[in-house]
Amino acid sequence: MKSLSRTVFLLGLWLQLPTCAQTAWHHKEYQQSYFQGLRYGLFTPRNYQRGKVYPLIVYLHGSRDTVSRDNIWYQASIQNEHPCFVLTPKCEEPEQGWGNTWTDTHTAAMRKTLALVDSLVKHYGIDKSRLYLYGISMGGFGVFSVLAKEPGKFAAAYAVCGGSNESVASRIKTPLWIFHGADDDVVPVRLSRDIYREMVRQGKKTVRYTEYPGVKHNSWENVAQEKSLPTWLFLQQKSKTGPEPDPAENPSQRPQDNGVRVSWTNPTQRADRTVWYYKLFRDKTLLTELPGDATDFVDTSVKSRTFHQYSLTAVSYFFIESKPSIAVLRK
Repeated sequence: MKSLSRTVFLLGLWLQLPTCAQTAWHHKEYQQSYFQGLRYGLFTPRNYQRGKVYPLIVYLHGSRDTVSRDNIWYQASIQNEHPCFVLTPKCEEPEQGWGNTWTDTHTAAMRKTLALVDSLVKHYGIDKSRLYLYGISMGGFGVFSVLAKEPGKFAAAYAVCGGSNESVASRIKTPLWIFHGADDDVVPVRLSRDIYREMVRQGKKTVRYTEYPGVKHNSWENVAQEKSLPTWLFLQQKSKTGPEPDPAENPSQRPQDNGVRVSWTNPTQRADRTVWYYKLFRDKTLLTELPGDATDFVDTSVKSRTFHQYSLTAVSYFFIESKPSIAVLRK
């Protein structure tokens, strides 16, 4: 708890969070209101039609970052393809105001937020099977807190530079993508690493962890560049899954001066078998993860004249993994 207390203190400092959340520009679809004394913003999908149902994204902001008139999910590039509601509740409590997994109960702000979600579902055309949650920094802690205390409520979630007590790993049932900067100087990266490793150790399949080398507490900037994030998020739906993806084709390895180049051909991208990302293994140990459109990787950490076995598995957007493709040595 000593390390958590240190984190809580640091989270109480003023954090300059994403510039997109600081702009004064205003969408006409965005309105602010109050619910049980909780201030919140609600973005309604453009051309909202009663009788249709839409996903709802809930954003838990970082400490003191209570301005969210603009948000990546409001943008036309997203809304045109994935029309959705976006809820941005405002927490005035600067330290762990969204809760954490070291406590057994919700904070007042989180209790009101969850009640607000239930109220919105009753009053709007919101798809209860497609409720999504994400948070940054203090909000990242809140994501883990909600997933541990409300298993099954959300269809998917992602946490950015937050963290969790690894003891709650067994309670997290929701598909989850965790992000953190390796050199975060506000929230220790181990608070994301450890919960991920424990979830994997327990055999959980629907979790992914992305760590950004050399990045500090601004990892949301990297997350904003994750091209597959919107596709992954909006595909998630309670009780929905898909078939095993097709494996990489024609995998090979070739020695070169700076290491070993592993190459392959992407399978035909059928709609229900699209590759989200590849896992590349060296001698059966995970070496790296690569985007679903990648076709090669140079392993510079080995000598070019040494022999290793490389293999690839393809992972679908539903965390289903293909059979491995073995990279045959070619000279």
